[in-house]
Amino acid sequence: MKNLGLRGKILISFLLVVVTAGAVLVMTLELSAPSFYRAHAEEMARAVGQNSVNAAENHELQHDLERGFNQALTQSLLMAALITIPIAVLVSAVISRRIVAPIVSVSQASARIAAGGYHERLDEGSRDEIGNLTQNFNLMAKTLEQTEARRVELIGTVAHELRTPLSGLRGYTEGMLDGVFSIELAAPKIGREVDRLERLLDDLSNLSSIEAKAVTIVLEPVRLDLVAQEVCNQLETRFVQKGLDLRLEIQPTTIIGDADRLAQVLHNLLSNALRHTYLGHVTVRVVVTEHLATLEVLDTGEGIDARALPHIFERFYRADPSRSRGNDDSVGAGVGLTVAKHLVEAMGGKLRVKSQLGVGSGFHASFEKVRKMV
Repeated sequence: MKNLGLRGKILISFLLVVVTAGAVLVMTLELSAPSFYRAHAEEMARAVGQNSVNAAENHELQHDLERGFNQALTQSLLMAALITIPIAVLVSAVISRRIVAPIVSVSQASARIAAGGYHERLDEGSRDEIGNLTQNFNLMAKTLEQTEARRVELIGTVAHELRTPLSGLRGYTEGMLDGVFSIELAAPKIGREVDRLERLLDDLSNLSSIEAKAVTIVLEPVRLDLVAQEVCNQLETRFVQKGLDLRLEIQPTTIIGDADRLAQVLHNLLSNALRHTYLGHVTVRVVVTEHLATLEVLDTGEGIDARALPHIFERFYRADPSRSRGNDDSVGAGVGLTVAKHLVEAMGGKLRVKSQLGVGSGFHASFEKVRKMV
């Protein structure tokens, strides 16, 4: 039985059910039938032997009638078995084939997916357990296809991101060797390209750890307003150098979170605002309502097109693909917002964005506040 396929096991199971049911039926008839037709046999015996005065002959006639009933019943059952068994085998074979066919399809499709055919899909015809199986299989195949597409895209994007600073390093190095650049002129530019590589590797490392849920989040009461003030103090010089006003509007509040991760979130949001704001100001606000504390980063920058908003938290996504990262330090690697969103959600919060093209953008990270401030 172990070496049989599923179809064979189902077929044998059906046949065992048929044989068992037939055996029970025969035994039930053999045991119960005489009690039903004995009265009729006695009546027929009296009718046939009413002219006979010999009780022995009458009894013998009754016995013959009963034996005739039993023989007729047995012959009828044998005839029914000869007809029923082939039909049962045929029906069992058809049913077992219909049951097994979708499972065989899933097995074959799984093998093709294992070989790289992630586009594989199955017909979800029925609404039973088999239909649920094929539906879940299709969902799995779709997820694998999307994951593979993201993997290919990630490799291509990382290769592009690495190529730009490496090309710069090669150019400056060859320029020094050829005497085009002096060490004093090339060294700062080489340092800038190295910094860019380090930022990219740090971003990739953070993103990989966060998506693998390998980042430790220590949840404890944290003063959100103090975290905001500290990060703004750290980054204020960068805003001043770009001619932007960094404003801070905070209300004292305590949330459950990780202070270091909250600082990382705000740092990423402010870095994003700094890259995309050229005039005006950036405002960091901590807004407190009855149940929520919201950390907001509002800028007067270029804004985000409505078509790009649903994708803004995707890794390596650029709202304006025409902008080359090249030597423009204002263009990031494209994972800062992705990291921020993952960290906010890991702390039980929610990160949203609102933006209007040409007016500015606002990022809102909401957390459940602690009622009693620590």
